[in-house]
Amino acid sequence: MSKSLSKRVGELFAHVQDLLDTVTHTAIKRVDENKGKKNGLLGFFSSIGDAYFKKYTEIKKDTESK
Repeated sequence: MSKSLSKRVGELFAHVQDLLDTVTHTAIKRVDENKGKKNGLLGFFSSIGDAYFKKYTEIKKDTESK
């Protein structure tokens, strides 16, 4: 039995969100590794991104364990 259209669209949105999260996190890590230490503003936004992804990962783990 195949999944309903609404379920498939919902799963597609989840995959798109995960892809965007991965791309953003990778970009933040690269800025941090390359220029973040030299440029105060880039370093600031890189720190914000790191804090966001650390907290987001904790929230996802907590949600999955329930």
